[in-house]
Amino acid sequence: MNLPISARLHLPRPALGACIYMAVERDTRGRSLTDAQRFNHYPATPLPMVSWIFEGELHMVVEPPSVSAPPALAPALPRVVFSGPQRKPSASWSPGPVHALSVAFHSDALSRLLGISLEPHLDKIVPLQDLMGGALLSRFLQIGQSDARNAFHQLEATLQPLWQGAQGGHALPTLRGWVQSLVVRAAFTRPGAGLRQAQRRFKDWTGQSHRDLQLYVRTERAMVHATAQAQAGGTAPDLALVAAEAGFADQSHLGREVRRVTGLPPGQLGELMRTHEAFWFYRLLSEHLHDAAGHAPG
Repeated sequence: MNLPISARLHLPRPALGACIYMAVERDTRGRSLTDAQRFNHYPATPLPMVSWIFEGELHMVVEPPSVSAPPALAPALPRVVFSGPQRKPSASWSPGPVHALSVAFHSDALSRLLGISLEPHLDKIVPLQDLMGGALLSRFLQIGQSDARNAFHQLEATLQPLWQGAQGGHALPTLRGWVQSLVVRAAFTRPGAGLRQAQRRFKDWTGQSHRDLQLYVRTERAMVHATAQAQAGGTAPDLALVAAEAGFADQSHLGREVRRVTGLPPGQLGELMRTHEAFWFYRLLSEHLHDAAGHAPG
């Protein structure tokens, strides 16, 4: 099923590839969507995000809808909002047309830029003003005010001189590459330091342990293999084969970990990605990961 496109992915310029993971822009203006289609479903993520809501409203879903009751919604999000790493899947809902940009940062990069530890911000969603202030906050708040269509490029122009001063690094298009780079950097930041000190540095940078982040790395690998199978065969992927290729013990292990990250079993998630507007983010993410893997997952 080919769904209309109302979302697009932005990848950072090479100079910011170790700072920004990706950005997604959602624009439903001019589209007629049902209440169900105005949901936005997201997986758990180890990455912090900053989001700009240029037009319309977004509400986080506190309790999902049931047969007898509509969803319970939080108050409308502020126009510029910070989300720490989220250890559970989440969803938002808009009562009407919305235009928004969400930018995911490598957590160690954002920690260095803002001079904060990410661990206290796990599972938090707060106005950006609660996290930062001064000239940088003012520049972030101005993003998209004059031209929301070019908001991501405005952000890149704001961050590039700051990031070059903080520490550059190489582009890291996948979570697997990012986690591997952190392990190496944590081990060699202070030569001769012990394993416990390296583990502490890793957690300071990301808010989570190396073991915690392996959940997302494995799930990412599963998505790469599932997407490759689906594109090659034109049918739903063989989940037992996906589990074997992605390094899971078996298909049950795959199912448990995919549920932890997405809230859904793999088969149902795949079907919703193919057929439901509200799972637009998963479609964008799977296409990006497939491309980042060079069409040859390993």
